[in-house]
Amino acid sequence: PLSRPGKIFTVFLIMGGVIFYGLAIEMILRAFIGRRFISLVEEARVRDRVKKLKNHIIVCGGGRMAVALIKELEREKQPFVVLETNPESSVSQLKKLEHTTWLIMERDALLEESLLEVNIESAIGLAAVLPTDADNLFLVLSARRLNPRIRIETRIAKESTREKMLQAGADKVISPYSVGGLQMARSILRPDVDDFLELVLDRNNYEFPIKVHTIDKEDELDGKTLLESPFRQEGFIAIGVKMPDGQLLFAPSSEFTLRSGMEVLLLGSGTQAPLD
Repeated sequence: PLSRPGKIFTVFLIMGGVIFYGLAIEMILRAFIGRRFISLVEEARVRDRVKKLKNHIIVCGGGRMAVALIKELEREKQPFVVLETNPESSVSQLKKLEHTTWLIMERDALLEESLLEVNIESAIGLAAVLPTDADNLFLVLSARRLNPRIRIETRIAKESTREKMLQAGADKVISPYSVGGLQMARSILRPDVDDFLELVLDRNNYEFPIKVHTIDKEDELDGKTLLESPFRQEGFIAIGVKMPDGQLLFAPSSEFTLRSGMEVLLLGSGTQAPLD
């Protein structure tokens, strides 16, 4: 049997243990509730910013291709929002590491309510970069139905899926493997040309020097020649013209007449878009 001092010690030991575990549980709950509260506040802030988006681009997916796409959109100061269900995706991890202000919503891009939540009706573009061709195909169908005017671009893993994507409503289908293979072939066969293109497309040193100016019916350039246009004064050279039927004319002469529906490809280091 315990002596009186032993009983007193045991009582204090039990009380101390209860208090210790109680405090530990309280600290854990506070930390959990605090993180949850911060998460809810952040989610509400993102939803509020997304509601105000217009003329934005929706990126569906959070892999490495999405990261490259998002960084380019950020350089161009183009508003965008990302739909991604995986909090451990490349996009989500990079956002945490670099503390970016990217708008990322943990939503399933295959659900129409998710697309509506990110204002697909007022978006100008959607990039489908989900992991599988089947998911991207379903996404293209849904997006085209919700917004017939939006520009949709999608990646494919299998070349056999290309025609299905176009039939589903995609404006452009990109195969990373085909693009990479063609670039490697071009580099081997015409290294000088490839080096020049890399120099032109390099974003690390200066602003992307290729711009496109579309001629519409209200454009003051409709009916004027390239010589009469202000492109040269603004630091641009017309390297090509895309006709309304899709044909491309390279190196047009200064006497070439611009018409509605044409797209002029401009090369230069001008700081402003033509006619801005």
